[in-house]
Amino acid sequence: MKLFKKRLAQIGVVSALILTLALGGVAGCGTQSGGGETAKKGPTIKISSKTFTEAQLLGTMTLQYLQSKGYPVENKMGLGELAVIRPALESKQIDLYWEYTGTGILALMKANPIFDEKEAYQTIKDWDAKNGIAWLDYAPLNDTYSIVTPKEVADKYNLKTTSDYVNLVKSGTHLKFVSFVEWDERADGLPAFEKTYDFKMPKEDIVDVAMGLNYDTLKNKKGDLALAFTTEPRIITDNLVVLQDDKKAFPVYNAAPVVRQEIVDAYPDLAKDLKALSSVLDTPTITDLNKQVDVDKKSIEEVSTAFLKSKGLIK
Repeated sequence: MKLFKKRLAQIGVVSALILTLALGGVAGCGTQSGGGETAKKGPTIKISSKTFTEAQLLGTMTLQYLQSKGYPVENKMGLGELAVIRPALESKQIDLYWEYTGTGILALMKANPIFDEKEAYQTIKDWDAKNGIAWLDYAPLNDTYSIVTPKEVADKYNLKTTSDYVNLVKSGTHLKFVSFVEWDERADGLPAFEKTYDFKMPKEDIVDVAMGLNYDTLKNKKGDLALAFTTEPRIITDNLVVLQDDKKAFPVYNAAPVVRQEIVDAYPDLAKDLKALSSVLDTPTITDLNKQVDVDKKSIEEVSTAFLKSKGLIK
């Protein structure tokens, strides 16, 4: 998934194809009865997702897991991005999907970004409760911006944190930083990054490339560091080191199941059951699962099933 295309998908800067809803154009629809445990009585939970790999993985794992727990579920995976899926949730066409805390704060609340994960979660949870929508416990995975560098560069300069890189810049060392014009100009992009770390990136060190070419630029040794997402598969395949954002320049984007309150009320154990799933989804785990789909070309269903079995969440 390309860097900014994926972020646009997360925050919903996508045309609202509302006709998709009207025409019922949802992939993989179908009601499925409860699986391994005693079937639970109550409304069918219509589970959906956004369209990019990570979102569909989260949705599919939820579908398979809840079905195994005896919940009546309906597959409405891959519905669309925020401009489509949020109205579907509000209008009861779907009941559950995974959203990111940062997306909720920036795109739904229209508020300033938050850099502490607990504060971000509590803020969007409290805000959305007034809308009859519950944010269940968030996963440790944080799909946010990051700075990555090839291992040989990290070893050469002893780079572990973003401050390590900034200190090199301040000392006069010139390292090529692969970026995008969009990020360079955004108030919450390069300007905020420079302010947080109290430095100025030399213009001659910035290598702006087209979206999605950041990894190839590093691979071709035309850059030393690059802007990326923390859960991108090429971090693994290209043996890249993610620098710790030690001063928190990047907003948090923890993923959480977002559910209509009526469904939570109908199933008192739902929050507890889903916490068992969300608690095992950290950043390295979801990155590897993304890789299995996007790089290894396994199906989302296959990857989801194998992971849930490995964690003892389904049999």
